[in-house]
Amino acid sequence: MRSLKNLIILFFRVATFRTPPQDLPASEVVLAFAIALSLFLGLIRYAVVGSGYYSVFRVVLELLIPGLLIYLLLLYFKMPTRFVQTFAAVCGTGAIIYAFALPFLPSFFAAAETSQHQLSVYIIIAIDLWSVAVIAYILKHAVNVGFATGISLAVVLVLLTLILVESVSPSKERPQSDQALPVTQLPNSVPIFSG
Repeated sequence: MRSLKNLIILFFRVATFRTPPQDLPASEVVLAFAIALSLFLGLIRYAVVGSGYYSVFRVVLELLIPGLLIYLLLLYFKMPTRFVQTFAAVCGTGAIIYAFALPFLPSFFAAAETSQHQLSVYIIIAIDLWSVAVIAYILKHAVNVGFATGISLAVVLVLLTLILVESVSPSKERPQSDQALPVTQLPNSVPIFSG
């Protein structure tokens, strides 16, 4: 098995579209490392941002739900044997991308609370778009489809994950009034996957 440093470099190369995800070892040990890395960064986010937005349960859900959706997708395409490699790629690259987002999260959530437009908001949006593009890149290779189909699958995966996670574990207490909050006040589960 590759060293942990080499695996992190490989995840980074996949996240920057320089290495196809199938170059990752299809190993349960690699998958376990990628999941552990994602959980670790998710727990750091929990510590940095605070329990008003996140819970440990939510951090775990953000891994379980996309994992289940990816497995069902691969089952639909009759390629369930690619799950270990695909989910390891999603978790590992997600962790790499998330590491770039962590420094901007406190100011992002502060800006969301006050409806201010700060640079951190745009940086997080750019990181979200990067995350979706990487997931599309991974799914494109996992199920042997074109990039447009990969993007469609990634968007559906991300939206379903956000909806299901938010349904089971809301990121913040909902206001009691019937008035809708402005979109800028709603915290985002960004980047999309901590893994």
